[in-house]
Amino acid sequence: MKQHDFIAKNKENWVLFEKLALQDKLVNDFDLPKMYRQICHDLATAKARQYSPDLIQQLNALLLLGQSRLYKPSNRVLGSIVRFFTKNFKQGLIDIRLYVIWAHILFYGPAITAFAIVTLQPENANIFVDSGTISSIERMYNPNSSHFAKERPSDSDFLMFGHYIRNNISIAFQCFVGGILLGLGSLFYLVYNALFFGAISGHIVNIDYNITFFSFVVTHGAFELTAIVLSGAAGGVMGKHLIAPGEYSRLASLKLAGKRTFSVVIGCFILLVLAAFVEAFWSSSQTIPAYIKYIVGGLCWVWILSFVFRRGNNATR
Repeated sequence: MKQHDFIAKNKENWVLFEKLALQDKLVNDFDLPKMYRQICHDLATAKARQYSPDLIQQLNALLLLGQSRLYKPSNRVLGSIVRFFTKNFKQGLIDIRLYVIWAHILFYGPAITAFAIVTLQPENANIFVDSGTISSIERMYNPNSSHFAKERPSDSDFLMFGHYIRNNISIAFQCFVGGILLGLGSLFYLVYNALFFGAISGHIVNIDYNITFFSFVVTHGAFELTAIVLSGAAGGVMGKHLIAPGEYSRLASLKLAGKRTFSVVIGCFILLVLAAFVEAFWSSSQTIPAYIKYIVGGLCWVWILSFVFRRGNNATR
């Protein structure tokens, strides 16, 4: 076959391949990998028949374009996380909507109550938190402390990142696994942590360490506290399935509860890792003004609450 006949026969496919390869998204109606293999065949044919260098160069350019398009590296981890949040996690929350609502009530109700009690009568802080822990908290958030004078070294940030992950996950794990105790364990850990947080917050207000404390917790708290509450909700599902297994055995009902809450538990884990990262590298930063942290923290709270309580029609009891 002469070169001009070869070009006339395949040029339309080459032009189409180049157009598709340059698009942002692949078009489902066309099999780009198959077209790419044809380009490879055409290039090999052109070389074997010793067609002009210009044609070989043109086909080689198409080949390189196809390679860059088809084998372009993608962030599969981030993409998988986004898809998980927008599908599995969201559906899991919709499925246990009633438990999610009650878990928020059981956490923020006692927290606000403890906050009010301690704020109105400061001596009541010792009812909820031991004096040693209160002293430690005071040293940690004292605006005159030396650790507020300079930025923490980056290697310390990574160490604290690991510490925060371990601490956050241990609390959420208690709230979830406590559901095995007929839901009472989840209830206990939810209320216990709520009273602790509310009492500490009230004490911080009384001693006027507001800026150092609330600017620190406002951003990562949106993810951390939400994950803890959702873990308690998942634990409540476990407890409900054990108390009222219905037509199943308690073991079978527990397995069913595990499947039902699996996506929620994984979502909580991701939120806790995110919270630990924010706490280590953002919340602890001394170079970021407090008002910026409040703005970002407020946006995080709006986003996470709107996500958790997004409307859905498939909620079950």
